[in-house]
Amino acid sequence: MEITFAVLLWAVRIAFLVLLYLFLVRAFSALQRSLAAEQAVAARPAGIAFLVVQRSVRGAPRVGERMPLRAVNSIGRDAGNDVVLNDEAASARHALLEFADGEWWVEDSGSTNGTLVNGESIRSRERLQYGDELAVGRVALRLEQA
Repeated sequence: MEITFAVLLWAVRIAFLVLLYLFLVRAFSALQRSLAAEQAVAARPAGIAFLVVQRSVRGAPRVGERMPLRAVNSIGRDAGNDVVLNDEAASARHALLEFADGEWWVEDSGSTNGTLVNGESIRSRERLQYGDELAVGRVALRLEQA
């Protein structure tokens, strides 16, 4: 009877270790999947929308480049802007692009050469739709959803 009890006790210990091992394997697998998913999200450019370069000049962003946007974005030649355009035809602080009340708005910031939306010069704050083209200096940008 003592031998049977000792064997049973060893069997319970081994079963416990096997279950503990399986639990740890599953926990580490879930952790690894979670970290991989976070890295994939971090690798994507963050933004609520994008400006995609349609036309450019030498030294400015390349055609096809996608620039992520936040709720408020300054556009211009100065390095302190959210969207920097290395184009001498763009003013240092050229325009302001803003997402407010579920819509995109653009406003010229008193630039020298003005801001165009779909080829038309804007005089005040103008609403933008996805697919609209925004021209700042000699660079044309299309607004796209994220």
